[in-house]
Amino acid sequence: MPSVRTVFRNACLEPFNSTSDTLVILDGLVEAVGSWGEVSNLVSGTDVVIDCAERTLIPGIEDSHLHGYMLGRQLSGVNLTPVNCPDLASIHRSLINYASKSEGWIRGFGWVSGAIAGGGPNGAWCHQDLEATALHRPIILTDFSGHQAWCNKIALDIAGITKNSPEPPGGVIVRDASGEPTGLLLESAVKLVTSSIPKPSKSELKSAIRTARDILLANGITSYTDPGIGPGAASLDDGSASLEVIDAYREMQEDKELKLRVDIMLLFGGLGGTTLEDVRKGLDDFGPPIRQTPSSHLSVAQLKLFADGIPRSRTAWLSEPYDNHDHGSLSLAGDTDAERVKTLESIYLHATNLGWQIGIHATGDQTVSAIADVAQKHGKAKELRNYVIHGDLIKPGDFKRLAEAGIGLSVQPAIRWMVGRNVEKILGAERSSKRLLLRQMKDAGINLALSSDGPVSPADWRVIFSTAVNRGFAVEPEFNDGQGLTPIEAMEALTTKAAFQSHSENWRGSLTKGKVADFMILDRKINWSDNPRIVLEAKPAAVFVGGSKVFGEI
Repeated sequence: MPSVRTVFRNACLEPFNSTSDTLVILDGLVEAVGSWGEVSNLVSGTDVVIDCAERTLIPGIEDSHLHGYMLGRQLSGVNLTPVNCPDLASIHRSLINYASKSEGWIRGFGWVSGAIAGGGPNGAWCHQDLEATALHRPIILTDFSGHQAWCNKIALDIAGITKNSPEPPGGVIVRDASGEPTGLLLESAVKLVTSSIPKPSKSELKSAIRTARDILLANGITSYTDPGIGPGAASLDDGSASLEVIDAYREMQEDKELKLRVDIMLLFGGLGGTTLEDVRKGLDDFGPPIRQTPSSHLSVAQLKLFADGIPRSRTAWLSEPYDNHDHGSLSLAGDTDAERVKTLESIYLHATNLGWQIGIHATGDQTVSAIADVAQKHGKAKELRNYVIHGDLIKPGDFKRLAEAGIGLSVQPAIRWMVGRNVEKILGAERSSKRLLLRQMKDAGINLALSSDGPVSPADWRVIFSTAVNRGFAVEPEFNDGQGLTPIEAMEALTTKAAFQSHSENWRGSLTKGKVADFMILDRKINWSDNPRIVLEAKPAAVFVGGSKVFGEI
């Protein structure tokens, strides 16, 4: 097959390259980058030359923590975000409308606790709030974080959840004053209901992946890490992100349907009570890590571990107490803090000895300290590039410890932007203001990758970029604590630093000679020194993966 050369000239390559205006692609790889005068000698009369009209051309974005399958899966359910359902009546209407067009379980996603008062304890949702729908079918509605589920009485009955049901490890069955379940389930307790939901078919799994694929490519996201596929995902969202999802991904890759690059994280045990045996058996059954190469689009080489919960549920492990005087705890197996830390260490050591990279969900500062302790004790972190996911709260002294131990961070500034001051009541104003200190992370020398955690926050790099540079909140845009990144730092965290996290920086993540030609052309020229919100107005005009156009037109 003859070689194909495509030349993109008259392009703006800022913020990564301010001296070049031409990108040359040959057989899916970057052949050259430079000024037209420097590279024009490579061009022959048979090559394709495209004038970019001074529009910005940047590397494809790598979202280092994005639930791609669940992003697509959620869109087949009911949209319960506050924008779409601002009150209980609109929730009822949306559920009734969905039920009229579907059969079986009614699934919904995206509600935000506290946005609307419910009839349960402390104004939370309860199953009685769903009775007005008069729907005689099981209903499960997960919140925007995927860590809480709101169910009707029928769903509770199917799952066998009663007054006498014990709390599952790492989970909470919310109860009323008499001890009866209210219908609200937290963390691993969600699995009690999702285990009763029929599994989606292979075609439904692929449909969810395709839906996400098309959304992401239209946003210029050419690579992502899908965190938490496996039996442990039974407690996440509707519980359908099983190992069968990996089979769907594999078949789509073989059929050349995938079109973008995906790094999958295996999840065993789930949101609470994970044991060493859960991980040991899961990895033994799966086999060795599968690493991605420039010619492939899929890897399964990472292990996801939930070490704690989230502050909103008071399930993150903190050094100082919540408003209810509790500290939370690690969510791993064990009856005491010391036993749970031992579980963390044993899983960490076992997985790293087998060559698995570990991404650890940790939002509480005490959890991050425990991870730093383990990583400093077992030095394979630098080789495998293990990392903390979220890292909302970190003790000042732990930034340096994480960097020295080779522990990276994959963080989500858009979630902080969305939540704003809503956790001040739970954490206190001072501690809440110290969430996600990006400048301290960067200055400590930690490999910092930015991500969306989509669908928790929009799977849109422009939103991630804007909220990393501008430290404001959605309802308080002018707030600034001085912890923002520079535009080039933010863009590197969405490309080169994210590629480093996925062990692929040698062949993707930047427009450098010999690397895969994953990039996008925006619909305009971006002034990166302008207000970061201006980037939100830009749209990808065309997106390329391996030199092939996968979205848009030029």
